[in-house]
Amino acid sequence: MALSTQHSPRLSIGLPVYNGERYLAEILDCFLTQTFQDFEITVCDNASTDQTAETCRSFVERDPRVRYHRNDRNLGAIPNFNKVFELSRAPLFKWIAHDDLYHPRYLESCVRILDENPDVVLAHSKTAFVDDRGTPFPIDPVTGCYVDPRTGIAQTADSPMVADSPTAILRFWQVLSGACWGTHMFGVIRRAALQKTGLIPNFSGGDRAMLAELALLGRFQCSKEVLFSKRFHEDASCHLDEKEIVGWLSTDGKAYSRRMRQLRTYFSTPLGKPVGLLTKAGCVGLVAAHSAKVAAQAIAGKDARRAAQGLAWRTSKSAQA
Repeated sequence: MALSTQHSPRLSIGLPVYNGERYLAEILDCFLTQTFQDFEITVCDNASTDQTAETCRSFVERDPRVRYHRNDRNLGAIPNFNKVFELSRAPLFKWIAHDDLYHPRYLESCVRILDENPDVVLAHSKTAFVDDRGTPFPIDPVTGCYVDPRTGIAQTADSPMVADSPTAILRFWQVLSGACWGTHMFGVIRRAALQKTGLIPNFSGGDRAMLAELALLGRFQCSKEVLFSKRFHEDASCHLDEKEIVGWLSTDGKAYSRRMRQLRTYFSTPLGKPVGLLTKAGCVGLVAAHSAKVAAQAIAGKDARRAAQGLAWRTSKSAQA
């Protein structure tokens, strides 16, 4: 049974979306049938040009817990993600992407984790990877990786142990080095903790930077069950090239160095957090070490590509001789 609009919900669910008509009804139905029902859903439509608005309005009429806001223009993904949090009001908050899937007990499981563990600031579950129809990827029995049936590429989901340590600096390192997909950002988060972060900064991978901030404020904990499914499809943002992703993340048109924004954000993350000076210094050192490693890998990758290109050129010239 739907709750009254006068009721103050325990959980606010934020759904930022742009042209999401293909999967939008499915994700809304997914949450309206959850076993935990004390929530509101705020959809923040980024000036969609498809049937997103019509779909949202039909759900608003169907259930008073669904609220719909439409931006006058497309702000880009990151400003829209941050805006939907600002439009929320409950003590617990959760972002959802319009194309993912959840088990009906997902919310119940996450809220129980937070209720039973005051030191936990984010609750999530183990993650599965699924295709555009929601069919789970097969699992390689040797590596335990999910295998994309279209490409044959093995994909490893982020570990459910990311940021589950009682030690702040270890949680920070686990996010920095292990939260490759950033799927923990779709967990249920304590609003009070999220308000102490800068939310999602504007650069590719900004979700991981936000998670690193949260990790200094408390533990993450995941259910041992697979209750969340990340969907892969041809329109997903992971298929965008570097130039396209910048325009997708924000429409402000400002040029910037992604690397410099990353470094500035991560180096400043420990500032103002309730951790000691040694932990703050340690976090800065970890960022420096990790950045050096990433830079070295990038240089090695470029050298390998150049060598391969040179070999291909020499082979081609030999064939022509």
